Amino acid sequence: MRVIGTVNVLKDADVQHAMVSASWAIMGAGAAIALVLWLVSLASGRHVLEPVGPGWVLGLVVASAVALPVHELVHAAAFVILGSSDVHVSFGIKDFMLYTSANGAVLPRGRFMAVLLAPSVVVTALFVLAGCVWHAPLFALLGGAFHLAGCTGDLDMVRIIALTPAATFVRDSPAGVDLLSEE
Repeated sequence: MRVIGTVNVLKDADVQHAMVSASWAIMGAGAAIALVLWLVSLASGRHVLEPVGPGWVLGLVVASAVALPVHELVHAAAFVILGSSDVHVSFGIKDFMLYTSANGAVLPRGRFMAVLLAPSVVVTALFVLAGCVWHAPLFALLGGAFHLAGCTGDLDMVRIIALTPAATFVRDSPAGVDLLSEE
């Protein structure tokens, strides 16, 4: 297999700019939807949103902080489930970003995209579930939006892999991924 492309989320300025732009867009969309829900709630006289106070804000901050390592654990589980038996997973922090590494692990493109997307789906779904259980739609919305805003590196790597059909396999690297072709 030969390398046909590399995605470096730690040093590629274009990738980092795309990540930051997407993060702000996701947080802005979450805030805009929350504002619309609040205005509709006020206009209708129905209190469909939970009360927000210092405890609620602290809960959202704590849940968002806990979501970070959970996100990485979901990546690790996906690597173990979808990778080969010799996948070795490790964890670290670089430039204020937590990461999961299966350095050198090679997976078919679809499986690698599933590894990248797993936390976006699972952890965001946990925020939605918590909001349903606690009757807290605003918590679910903002918690999910904050989490998705932190997933932009994963989402951008998926976008690049999807736009590179010649990449039939993907290899995890210390700074992102290598796109591989069998040709």
